[in-house]
Amino acid sequence: MLVTPEWPKLTIKWIRTIKWGKLFFCGLIYLFFATIIRQIEVILTMKYYLMPQYFGVWSQSMMPNAGPPPTSFIIKSTTFTFANGLSIGLVYYYIRNLLPKQFWHRVIFFADLMIGTSFIFFTLPVYILFNLPFQLLLSWFVSGFIILFLTSFTLVKIIN
Repeated sequence: MLVTPEWPKLTIKWIRTIKWGKLFFCGLIYLFFATIIRQIEVILTMKYYLMPQYFGVWSQSMMPNAGPPPTSFIIKSTTFTFANGLSIGLVYYYIRNLLPKQFWHRVIFFADLMIGTSFIFFTLPVYILFNLPFQLLLSWFVSGFIILFLTSFTLVKIIN
């Protein structure tokens, strides 16, 4: 769609269709799914986080020194995860009329879009840009796949 004089009116009209309470609820559910699944994933892949050759990869926010991440990182991570959930929900709102109408087709189609986007814009660039073990990157992709599928299910169930 080209930017036209009607564009601001159409945007405001679209924003008014959003059920913000449902969107925030889906953001909280995403936060719950992501936190639980990522914690399980971290437990299963902890050996990679403890390998000295990869210490330089982690941000100062996550690992200012050896040991567990500080509270400030947990707060940032929680805030960003919730924001990710809201963003995914907004994308769903924006394209939901273009998705198949049947429940499971809608869930799988939207999950495929999000997983494919994650693979293209996160997994592949991280693989070629950073010195990380392939197994760790694979575990991130698998856990992200599960999170995005569960989120897609939640969005279709709650917002549909």
